[in-house]
Amino acid sequence: MKTNLIQIGNSKGIRIPKSLIEQYQLSGEIELIPSKSGLLITSSSKPRDGWEDVFKNSAPVQQDSDGIGWRTVSNKFDKEEWSW
Repeated sequence: MKTNLIQIGNSKGIRIPKSLIEQYQLSGEIELIPSKSGLLITSSSKPRDGWEDVFKNSAPVQQDSDGIGWRTVSNKFDKEEWSW
């Protein structure tokens, strides 16, 4: 696909066709990554983007008697019998 550079104030820009914007889910801030072979345009990711989803799915939520939720991660002591 070809496009032309256009004048935008003192800079130059390109128009990205709507079909490509939808296909690659571009919105808001994007990143331009220069390389020897050209310029990569990609969606900008925010620091720690997606961490909340990973955390929510990392361990089951249990509630104590006060109704406060907490997460547990099982280990060998949970799986083996032990005594005081």
